Amino acid sequence: MNLYVVRHGQTEYNEKHLYCGRVDAPLSESGLSQLPALAEKSKDLHLDAVISSPLLRAVTTAKAVADACGLTVKTDDRLIERDFGQYEGKYFDIDGGEALYWHNFGYRYPDGESFFQVVQRVYNCLDDIHDIYADQNVMIVAHGVVCRAIITYMRDVTNDEFFSLYYDNCQIQKFTI
Repeated sequence: MNLYVVRHGQTEYNEKHLYCGRVDAPLSESGLSQLPALAEKSKDLHLDAVISSPLLRAVTTAKAVADACGLTVKTDDRLIERDFGQYEGKYFDIDGGEALYWHNFGYRYPDGESFFQVVQRVYNCLDDIHDIYADQNVMIVAHGVVCRAIITYMRDVTNDEFFSLYYDNCQIQKFTI
C-alpha cells in the first residue's frame, strides 16, 4: 500500500501561531490558494481513496484532492487534531504551553488530551486503513500532530527527531506499507 499523508491547507490560526486543535477553523486565503497545486500533484498519484479528519480545514483540503481525482472524501474521527483543551485559540507561548507540548508525550492539556492518546487512536485508524486498502493508493488529510503520529507509526523516530518534525501545510509525504 502507498500511503500519502497531507497536512491541511493553512488557516488563520496557523498564520498567527495559535493552538488550533478541535477548533473548526476554515482555510485562510493562503490556505485556499494552496489547494490547486496540491490537487494537481495528487492527480499523478493514482489514488483509490481520500480519507480525512472531519474538521473543516482538512475536509476542504481533501475535497480539492478528491474532486481532482474523481473520488469522494471519507472522514474518520480518529484523524481529528489533538485536543489542546484550555489552550485552544491561545498563542503557543502563553503560560508555557509550547514547552509542555513539545517535551512531554504524556502531558494531557487541561480538558484536552496527551500525545499518547492521539497515537492510540491514529495507530488504530492506520491499522484499519491498511486492512481495508492493503494494495491501494490512499491519501490521508489530517493535522500537524496527527501527521507526526503517522510518522512514528511508519518508522523509528528518536525523541530529538520527533521534536524537529514539521509538516508544511499541503505538504505530501509518501510511505509504503
